[in-house]
Amino acid sequence: MAVPTPARACLTTTLLAVLAAIALGACAEVGPYEDHDEATDFDPVPERGDGKADVAGIPAVFDRHLVMSDALFTDVETVTADELQAFFEDTPYGNRSWLADATIAGVPAAEAIVVASQAAGVNPVVMVARMQVEKSLVSKTVRPTGSRVDYAFGCGCPDNRSCNTAYKGLDRQVQCAATTLRRWYDGSVAGNGLWVMGRAKRTLDPLTVTPKSHATSSLYAYTPWVLTGSGGNWLAWNVTRRYFRHLDEQGALTPTE
Repeated sequence: MAVPTPARACLTTTLLAVLAAIALGACAEVGPYEDHDEATDFDPVPERGDGKADVAGIPAVFDRHLVMSDALFTDVETVTADELQAFFEDTPYGNRSWLADATIAGVPAAEAIVVASQAAGVNPVVMVARMQVEKSLVSKTVRPTGSRVDYAFGCGCPDNRSCNTAYKGLDRQVQCAATTLRRWYDGSVAGNGLWVMGRAKRTLDPLTVTPKSHATSSLYAYTPWVLTGSGGNWLAWNVTRRYFRHLDEQGALTPTE
């Protein structure tokens, strides 16, 4: 599992201890994104006008069997805390997200998300996209009220049941989501996960999916829906692709040849 490099591990030891202490075990997978209300997330990602290829690891056309590559899912060095902060300051929605001013355990949200993601071995951009597809948090300019922030990643919130209060709070949600996504990834690698690469399984749509990557297995274990054009892992793919495109335009990513 990848860990932060000294140059990027800017989060204090105290916060890491807090995040570790609140990793309360397994988080229940969530269903389709009922609290998502950003209509533009369903728009197609426009073709690039500069002749450059898309970011490697995100298919340009949705494939329910390959939502993203393992290399992208586990690339913990994709963005720094400063680059993610700049993303929050200037989002793909043409606004400044409330997350630009938010803190997690007393640390800027961008920094906390990057460090928690790196510690778990999950791409920070994948985590930020998850916040959006679950609760439309990135596109909001004002901090939402109620459970949207308390259960930002839908971690500990099974379908058609109340959320487990043990996972309540943005700090707990960040840790729960990062460790859960990595746990399901590792389960696919070991062959004993809920979803396993190369092993066909039915989603709740229901559709048959045979994951072509461990990353895809993890995403379906977290949310067992395809929902092409309306939610599920299609929405996770569309939002993640949009976010990588925006970060690339901001100069945060290494240009793709």
